[in-house]
Parts: sequence; C-alpha cells; structure tokens
Amino acid sequence: MEFMHVTARIAAPLLAAVALVAAPAAHADDASYLAKVNASPVAIPIADDVKVTSGHYVCALLRMYGHTGTYRSGLSPGDVVRQLTNTFHYSPEAADVQIAAAQSELCPETLRP
Repeated sequence: MEFMHVTARIAAPLLAAVALVAAPAAHADDASYLAKVNASPVAIPIADDVKVTSGHYVCALLRMYGHTGTYRSGLSPGDVVRQLTNTFHYSPEAADVQIAAAQSELCPETLRP
C-alpha cells in the first residue's frame, strides 16, 4: 500500500509538468492569429472559434496542395480564397485577411522564402 502512495506522489507532479509544458504552444499561435485577424479593418462577423478553425483550414489546404508560389496540384491563391468564401461564407477581402494571418501566425512554413 505504501508503494502505491509513493508512486502516486511522484507520478502526479510529473504528469502535471508534462501537461503544462505541452499546452501553451498551440494556444499562443491561435491567440496571435486571432489578434491579427481581429485587428484588421475588414469586418469578419463570426465567432472567434470559427475564425481560428478557418485559419487552421487554410494551413491544411496550403500544406496539402502546396505553398504560395509553388502550388504542386494547381491550387492558386484565388482557389484558397474561393474555398474560404464557399466553406465559411466569407467575403474575398475577409478570406485574404485570414489567409495572410494564418500564414504568418499558424503556418509560416507555407510562406515562400
């Protein structure tokens, strides 16, 4: 019985430390992305969680079909804008804001060097 108590005393702080180290990275990117989108003069009248979801959607499209300037499967920047306007019902201007913010804050590896 004493062995289990000692093991639990050691394991609990270790698991808590791992959770704290792993969690902040994703939220920081989401927060900076959202700040950039919300600071834009283009109004995007949807909930913040939908904005973040569409930002990750942009990154998924760019990772799947190629990076800006090097589209491997024929996906152009206009195609990404059309995907956002069709999927999330954004204006083309709102889509442009979200694409730029996603590339700079969520998936900078998709920017052409």
